Amino acid sequence: MKKGILFSVAVVCLLLLAGCGNSKSKLNCKMTVSGVDIDLNVGFTGNNIDAMDLKYYMDLSSYSDIQVDAIKKQDFCNSVKNVMGDLKESFSNCKQNVEDKKLSVTADFDIDKISDDKKKKMQSPDDAKNDLEKTGYKCTLEK
Repeated sequence: MKKGILFSVAVVCLLLLAGCGNSKSKLNCKMTVSGVDIDLNVGFTGNNIDAMDLKYYMDLSSYSDIQVDAIKKQDFCNSVKNVMGDLKESFSNCKQNVEDKKLSVTADFDIDKISDDKKKKMQSPDDAKNDLEKTGYKCTLEK
């Protein structure tokens, strides 16, 4: 009987430890630059990045209709991609929309195409938070 209880306790401890290593967390980072609000979200399973997305928002209410029409014709997906630095090659699924005098650009990142150097800087949610905050983001970590 004692062996059965000890075995059960050992199994429960093992399951709890395994669960801790594979916990999900999400890093939400925000920055405003030249009137553009930027949201970068990084999802983790344990210390591995499993999802990453980006959202740009710009209020165009002070722009004339002619200016808004000109903005609609611009390729903001390409512009955003070109400023992504070492994440440029992983930038994918970009969509832009102008509606109600608001520009939004959304994109995902192909995790497999993120450079090894960048992954090393983001080895854990805390490492990623520190790295992104050095570039001006304000980040919160949800566990």
